[in-house]
Amino acid sequence: MKITLPILLLFCTINHPFAQEIPPAGGGEVLSGEVTNCLTSEERTQINRMLDENIARLIKEGIIADKPQPENNTVAFAWPLRKAPALSFNSYYATNNYVDQNAGTGVLDYNCGSRTYDGHKGTDIDTWPFPWYLYDNNLVEVVAGMDGTIIAKTDGNVDTHCSCLGNWNAVYVLHADGSKAWYGHMKKNSLTSKNIGESVAKGEYLGVVASSGCSTQPHLHFEVYDASAQLIDPYSGSCNSLNSESWWATQPANREPTLNAVITHDALPVHGCPGSNEAPNISNLFFPGQTIYLAAYYHDESIGTLTSFKLLKPDNSVWQSWNHTVNNTYTKSWWYWTWVLPVNGPFGNWQVEAEYQGVKIQHPFYYQAASSVDEQLRDAAVSIYPNPASSFIHIDGTQKKSIKLYDTVGKLIISDTDVQTIDVSGLPKGLYILMIETGARVFVEKVLKE
Repeated sequence: MKITLPILLLFCTINHPFAQEIPPAGGGEVLSGEVTNCLTSEERTQINRMLDENIARLIKEGIIADKPQPENNTVAFAWPLRKAPALSFNSYYATNNYVDQNAGTGVLDYNCGSRTYDGHKGTDIDTWPFPWYLYDNNLVEVVAGMDGTIIAKTDGNVDTHCSCLGNWNAVYVLHADGSKAWYGHMKKNSLTSKNIGESVAKGEYLGVVASSGCSTQPHLHFEVYDASAQLIDPYSGSCNSLNSESWWATQPANREPTLNAVITHDALPVHGCPGSNEAPNISNLFFPGQTIYLAAYYHDESIGTLTSFKLLKPDNSVWQSWNHTVNNTYTKSWWYWTWVLPVNGPFGNWQVEAEYQGVKIQHPFYYQAASSVDEQLRDAAVSIYPNPASSFIHIDGTQKKSIKLYDTVGKLIISDTDVQTIDVSGLPKGLYILMIETGARVFVEKVLKE
């Protein structure tokens, strides 16, 4: 994965009563790794042979019809991804490659552009930002784009590739009109528990996005064939020579400028594959003197479009405001600004507010006065144990209290009052922020779920 960085610009944290353009301290376009066809012609031949054999068996068993009736069944795909309930990002993907319409050497997408690579036979939808964080926590799911019958599953293959290696994990679905959809590169052991021959409904869970097989990063490869085994590009456009009609229920725009997420970090985040140590460094807890890396993550950020930012104090008044525009169009991009909050506060719940293309995103974080949470907890005779925890967290030392548990991207996971124990057994493994309010004081502690 390659990242182009602009020259770093330093600036002072001066209050701005009127929003002005403030250049980011860094960031840029994020490019995928070197691309190559995710399946060889031999592998496609093997897959098609497997599908034909399975379909013949299912017909013989009376599970599916011998002769589909295309005229009575219109395929209209829903979006084949969704975010898991635990993910608080505004958006979670970027469409990276379309079907290559150029039968010879060279590239051409359905929209007469070059957003594909030579010989590509599907639609690649990347998870973004922090695809490996999303992978680790099962936060982006593959779902059936259309009702159908599972005709094959392949599972058990390594799913952390950053280059072209091995076989993928995939689910193959046959629709009532005889067309087929391939869902590839999924996470090992995440595939639906349904068996070959069982039906799935539009929007039903199929697996988790990962990077199995020939893949440079976590993404879904979505490949479609009609009843005659002819390749289909689900997008209609002037340069789609494969099919005249869209196969989407509602066709997504070629470019859909979107602010995927606004995130606060306690260190500069690192984007990359496991070998280059992707490090989100996400934090929603900060102390006096600590630098906040405030970052915005986009897909299809477009030339000349404006994002307005505000840093809001606990009383909701504006501490800083600024605008951001770009002079190019990017499939995946990110930009960050650095801030140090006033040493004397105000302390409490701060908020970043960002508006892009008419959509407003709010991201909360907590500014804590105490330089040492452990010392503050000891002074108040508050005890939190065990930490790390696998099932329950116990809180001793104060009776009347409000308890809130947040994930590292600011989503409220648990909220309760006057309890001594909170159940974390059903939560994904990872870091969480526990906030205890007693009326007079607020205590914040990082807890680790094992």
